[in-house]
Amino acid sequence: MLLHSALLRWWPVQLGQFVSKDWPIGPAEVLVRRIDIEEIAPESSNTISPTHGAALTAAENEVWQSLAPGSSRQHEWLLGRLALKDVVRAWAAERGQHLEPSDVEIHLGAEGAPFARCVALSGVGGSPVISLSHNSGVVVAAAAEPGSLVGIDIEYADRRTQVVERALTPTETNFVAAEAASVLDLLVAKEAATKALGVGLGGAVARWPVASVTALAEGLLVEVTSASDAGLVLPVLVLHPLDTVLGICYVAPDTDAA
Repeated sequence: MLLHSALLRWWPVQLGQFVSKDWPIGPAEVLVRRIDIEEIAPESSNTISPTHGAALTAAENEVWQSLAPGSSRQHEWLLGRLALKDVVRAWAAERGQHLEPSDVEIHLGAEGAPFARCVALSGVGGSPVISLSHNSGVVVAAAAEPGSLVGIDIEYADRRTQVVERALTPTETNFVAAEAASVLDLLVAKEAATKALGVGLGGAVARWPVASVTALAEGLLVEVTSASDAGLVLPVLVLHPLDTVLGICYVAPDTDAA
């Protein structure tokens, strides 16, 4: 994927603004932003340079430099960091706080889930919880109030699901047979639910069974049973914007999902 030099040419000039766009979708409590890769990527690219440094902390720059120069992994890593920083900054702006990208530190938990640190947000209750997902064309990031659970996942609607279908539970197979949900709907819901708990699905499709599927005007409400917390059921709103399937899991602070 050749996109990075276009991003670097654009980013320093616009420092303090946003690479991503606001995406008003899903639960009102969840802020979502997206980066459409084709809108910032030309047909060709020059050698990557570190001129984006003002957007990253020193530690983040070290990680970026450690990745193979010009690799897809390096591109994806940077876009993911920018999307996460943007969604935290946008969340802060709604609370009257102006942040530069480098004010927001993005870290990974023990299971690889991202979390944000920002000293400037201590006065508004701390940094929001965050989640990230991407496919080959779009990067999406979500943020919600501290203490809540949030997870987001996006897939192209034409993704092949034959392998996943073989791992469905009998109940899930019935949902698909009754056309209450597609295999991809269920997979996206499980991915979003596991991200909300900071663990990730990791191929353990059957260990996170879907308990129910409810049709809504805007999409589906899919309830996913947690494999890591007995009795916990996580609600996921599954939507179908354009040619994608989007799942957003949100649980308010200090509430039980089930």
